[in-house]
Amino acid sequence: VRRIWDLVVLDEAQKIKNRASDISRQVKHLRRLRSWAMTGTPLENQVDDLASILEFVDHTDDGTRRTYAPSNALLQRHKELQLRRRKADVLGELPPKQIITLRIPLLPRQRDAYERAEREGIVQLRAQGASIRIEHILELITRLKQLCNLDPVSGESSKLGDIHERLHMLTDEGHRALLFSQYTDENFGVGAAVRYLAAFNPLSYTGSLSSSARDAVIQRFKGDVSHRALILSLRAGGVGLNLQEASYVFHIDRWWNPAVERQAEDRTHRLGQIYPVTVFKYTCLDTIEERIEQILSEKQQLFDDIVDDVSLNIATRLTRNDLFGMFDLDVPEAATASSRSQRTGLELEERCAAILEVRGWDVRRTSRTRDGEIDLMATRVDEVGLEQTICLQCNDRARPVGVEMIRELLGALPIGSNARPVVAAPFGITADATTLASQRNVVIWDDAVLRRLENQDPVTHRDE
Repeated sequence: VRRIWDLVVLDEAQKIKNRASDISRQVKHLRRLRSWAMTGTPLENQVDDLASILEFVDHTDDGTRRTYAPSNALLQRHKELQLRRRKADVLGELPPKQIITLRIPLLPRQRDAYERAEREGIVQLRAQGASIRIEHILELITRLKQLCNLDPVSGESSKLGDIHERLHMLTDEGHRALLFSQYTDENFGVGAAVRYLAAFNPLSYTGSLSSSARDAVIQRFKGDVSHRALILSLRAGGVGLNLQEASYVFHIDRWWNPAVERQAEDRTHRLGQIYPVTVFKYTCLDTIEERIEQILSEKQQLFDDIVDDVSLNIATRLTRNDLFGMFDLDVPEAATASSRSQRTGLELEERCAAILEVRGWDVRRTSRTRDGEIDLMATRVDEVGLEQTICLQCNDRARPVGVEMIRELLGALPIGSNARPVVAAPFGITADATTLASQRNVVIWDDAVLRRLENQDPVTHRDE
């Protein structure tokens, strides 16, 4: 007889926001009388995240689940069930947190490098003609955002120069600081900041470090005040750490989702902090950063009332017109749809590889094989330092995929691997294949999913 639990409590309940995930299915099948879900970010990317969490919380007395879709009914039910407590409500002794947005110009040679990259990038985008895709726009946005951090040729960085001056004053007064960047490399991200700010004996913390190495970095920062700055990658260092030793936070570059930024800066603004916390956020004037900030701030107004002041990742609401409009480009809608419908074979592999690569996956293309085997292997390190793997099969046949293809992919998975199997099948899969895929946790990318992934913001790391 299966156990019936009196109460099931989920902490970090945003982890079940994807209905198709294994953990989401497992917890929702637990027989229980009552359900609680605790999370600081019930709405990370879209309203459907909230729907999935409510489906765990809201059920009849006999355990029968209710289903929800994004709607006014969902939002009304959420208001009835939510018990919201802010830190200010329960931690009255917590010092205040001040947010300061700094809008600064690029330095002269940095400006030259930026403008040259933008001019050349727009020329290349226009040259794409009807074949231009969202990935091309996002690649240019990323390149320009990186140059806003630092020009690797001249070494100029208005942001890091400003941070350097502020750290001199702050550390002279005995304060210490956390710095966050979404990039980790030596040219634009954590590595570049460590080099530029060497005078402050900084430590670095990224997902590329082993678990033991990350623990050692944290202990060194906590125990040795000569390390006056800790420079972290946003995804690896933005959650799960207690760093009350610092009272200043610098966001070198801006993440698309404000909730992720808040989680990061709250590594220091938490129980045990005795000083007021000051957070600096940088935007470079007359750059892509300023354009992005304007668009996102306008769209944020549409969603501020959904879950009190909890932010959506508004970047997922950017339309094709928004993205193309950043560079005064027209959206080649008809031509794009036509080119999609004609893509087959290796073109489908390239399409899937582009989707993964712009999301930070390291993609390896296997030797050319038949459809039943693995076409792409993708790996990346997540925010807690664990390696994730995707084994992807691309099926370009102009008909739904059957159970045989699903079985062949499962049979080709490495023995003992925790790799996530994915089938890219623009024409969908049969009903029997759908059942098998659900049972064996095979993710299906049909044409609708592929299009959605191509239009979503890549930095949210939401992989269907």
